[in-house]
Amino acid sequence: MKLLKVCLFILALGTVISCAPRSGDSVDGTLRIGGSTTLLPLMADAASRFMDTYRTWDNVDPGLPNENILIYVTGGGSGFGVSSAINGTFDIGLSSRPLRSEEETRLGNHRQFLISQDCLAFVSHGNSPLSMAVDNITGEMVAQIVSGEANTWHDVHSDLPATPIVLILRDVASGSSEMVRDLILHDRGFSPRGIQVPSQGSNLQRLEGNVNSFGYLSSVVAQRSDELKVFMFEGVEP
Repeated sequence: MKLLKVCLFILALGTVISCAPRSGDSVDGTLRIGGSTTLLPLMADAASRFMDTYRTWDNVDPGLPNENILIYVTGGGSGFGVSSAINGTFDIGLSSRPLRSEEETRLGNHRQFLISQDCLAFVSHGNSPLSMAVDNITGEMVAQIVSGEANTWHDVHSDLPATPIVLILRDVASGSSEMVRDLILHDRGFSPRGIQVPSQGSNLQRLEGNVNSFGYLSSVVAQRSDELKVFMFEGVEP
């Protein structure tokens, strides 16, 4: 924010960072927020209600100027949120993954605040052959599908038909894809056959729209869907 220079950083597992005012910053009442699309709907709604409630910054705190509150919220993915908080493009950065040590170093005097915790869910369309056959999947099964080593349901489970899997992937800048890469794939890469989508909303739409879909998304979003099967992972419910 050009007012207080509040540099906030939010992890959709929930964190916010703030830093002290910078001398010489212009005062124009504008706050720019961006990054994780998991947090985007929440932050857009919060920004809208904040502007409607306070109108000008002096209504928030008498020590702030009588400037109209303008809050812009955009997506771009967790990595973009982190890098934009570092370089000052965003005053508030949004991420749905933990910060890396080098990011924390580069963020310097920023503060982080956990606002929420969620977990990643592995899902398929409720009528897919895999959904009809199993309730629990393993890390190796997920790695085979997401890496493209398994391209049909039969490749995953010998009792299933050789119907091609429609793999839905978040873009590589997303926090969820980074977690899948680091915790599931390790030295394997993402399948080149996967369909990359830029947001949680488009991810959900694609997964619900194809009977042979498989992918990963926020467990909160997944469990609200009537169309998706949410698997246990290694015997554990999301």
